[in-house]
Amino acid sequence: MSETASTAAERRSPTGEAVQVAKPEYLPALDGIRGLALIIMLLYHHGVTWVTGGELTVAMFFTLSGFLITRLLVYEWSNSQTLALRTFYERRVRRLFPTSFIVLSAVVVVWTLFPGSGRRLASGEWFSGLFYFENFYLQAAGKDYGNLFGLGNPVQHLWSLSLEEQVYILFPLLCLVFLKGRRHAAAAWRLFAALAALTAAGLVLGVVYKSHSPLWGAVTGTDIACRGSSCSYYALEVRSAEFFLGAAFAVLWAVWKQVPHIVEILRRPVMRRLSWLLLAFEFWMWWEVGLRNDWRDVWFPWAVLVHGLMTLVLIAYAQAGVGMNRLLSWRPLILMGQTTYTVYLVHWPLFMLIESWRLDPNLPHVRVPGTSWVTVDNFWMFWFKIAFTYALVILIYRFIEDPVRRRERWKGRTIYPWLIGIALVGIVTTVAGADRRSSADDVMSVLDQDALAMQERAVAELPVLPADAPTRATADPELPARVLFVGDSQSWVLASGLDDWEAANGVFLVPSPGVGCGIGRTTPIEYLGVEQDARPGCSEWRDALPAIVARLRPNLVVIVGGTADLSNRKIPGYDDWSHIGQPDYDTWLTTEMREFLDVVGDGGARILWLTSPDVDPPYIVGETGEPPFDEADPARTARYNELIAVVAADDPRVVVADFAAAVRAHPGGQFEPKMRPDGAHIDLNQAPELVEWIDAAIKDAYRE
Repeated sequence: MSETASTAAERRSPTGEAVQVAKPEYLPALDGIRGLALIIMLLYHHGVTWVTGGELTVAMFFTLSGFLITRLLVYEWSNSQTLALRTFYERRVRRLFPTSFIVLSAVVVVWTLFPGSGRRLASGEWFSGLFYFENFYLQAAGKDYGNLFGLGNPVQHLWSLSLEEQVYILFPLLCLVFLKGRRHAAAAWRLFAALAALTAAGLVLGVVYKSHSPLWGAVTGTDIACRGSSCSYYALEVRSAEFFLGAAFAVLWAVWKQVPHIVEILRRPVMRRLSWLLLAFEFWMWWEVGLRNDWRDVWFPWAVLVHGLMTLVLIAYAQAGVGMNRLLSWRPLILMGQTTYTVYLVHWPLFMLIESWRLDPNLPHVRVPGTSWVTVDNFWMFWFKIAFTYALVILIYRFIEDPVRRRERWKGRTIYPWLIGIALVGIVTTVAGADRRSSADDVMSVLDQDALAMQERAVAELPVLPADAPTRATADPELPARVLFVGDSQSWVLASGLDDWEAANGVFLVPSPGVGCGIGRTTPIEYLGVEQDARPGCSEWRDALPAIVARLRPNLVVIVGGTADLSNRKIPGYDDWSHIGQPDYDTWLTTEMREFLDVVGDGGARILWLTSPDVDPPYIVGETGEPPFDEADPARTARYNELIAVVAADDPRVVVADFAAAVRAHPGGQFEPKMRPDGAHIDLNQAPELVEWIDAAIKDAYRE
């Protein structure tokens, strides 16, 4: 029986005789694999609650790229004894740069013309995408992978393309070292051994980086801010292992004498049926094995390694042309696979832009027959996003990407002036529009900071106050001179929305939030559906408060939020979970509230405690559990506000103001999307009446 297209046409001794590799033929199932992975990625980036391992699809793309690129290089080597580097790099330029440059330039133009259209875009982020070092930028800046969904930027997804481009620069040189001038199998086996070693090294580094900074930081002296799994996730030396795994398999498939026998085994009836189980297992991994769920501790190296090996099995079945190969060769999947690169580039910024429009589809909620599934707004929004995405993808692919790749457009060296011109449009817009983009009022971007680091800086940056420091604001004597906002991230966002009020009235306002922290101290907690031994940074926040109060000497302290107090907790002395509304929990929390008042009121300041509005926290893939969240229960919020009133009644320093009622009275309702884009934090720029309300509440509290 003849061998498949990518098996060796001539296989001899693996130690020294010549080897001739047949020209690889197109295998539609490989595009089908990419098409399936693309579907999962789109669902994952849309934030569906049941795809928690979608980031593994990127690993599949890496492994497939390694296989496809290497089998072409091995074929070229077997025919010419060398590799034409210039031809290789020119193909990469035509394949990757035109679409990438067009999308990048379009993104920065849109984000500059319409600042605040989604999350912010900093100049450094854009340039790191243009010059393909986005992964290094994210590591150095300490950008956590989970923030892609909450606090990311419209080009953050380019980290994977940056990493792949870095591999493309170095990988042909590695192959050339091992293969040039040696047209025999021994050279290929040496290359295979090197690729296998690099794969193993990368997987090991993935584990090391979870507790250590990347190696390149020590070499360059760069201060790398990433921590934990994000250091591994973005690392070239780690993630290239998945590319090398596919590359090693391509070499093995080209020169190993057992390949024809393996193909025969895969074509047996039992193995054909087994292929469907293997594909189902692949889907299970995409659904379940995520970097930020219960599998996070084994993601590097075991989950990545198992997923990579599964990808190789899928490739082998595609070579044999049997089993689930029929599904993977389905025309719609093939078409999706062929446009994967363009879809990947376009979809993320477009998804983000559409989300910023705060659309309400208001379409029917139809129950799917025979199931409990209902076509909710999130379902309709997904198809709305997909329609927009593919409309742009078809235009780009039809008129730019495909004709340029085939050399039907921008022939020869004319491609370079076009690329330079497109890049210059983006560069000029990036530089000239930096102030406009950074001035956008974007609540989510305000939160894109390190709260703990802010706490550590707060004491050092506070001015030294003279003994006779004024107690009243310079522009409005009814207001206090120094105001301290404390609480969770809601206090932070409110304080950030009072910048103009602060400047106009001559008030010195300092936020000191504990992001995701409650008034109650650290305990085991189930926060937004995720069980944790403690909320990160909360103990440090509480420890920093006494020094901040002593240094600032606030005339008024405003307490806002504390959503974590609504979470299920294991309070001291109890092994079971409890929550607000249960007697033991309420007793514990009121004690914590009184002790908190003693901390923030230690300097004799008046205390204004704002009641908490209802919250509807967002689902964030990989960071939260699945909604509905217990914290969104209005009964818990109502009980929390009752406890605030109970504690305040016994403390003459405290004035309670019904902020929750003021939020409910907002013209668009308490969850009006423009005011509360994430269902929790309040953008005062979209609710100016609340600024007036806060001004009056502060004056009333300070007057008493």
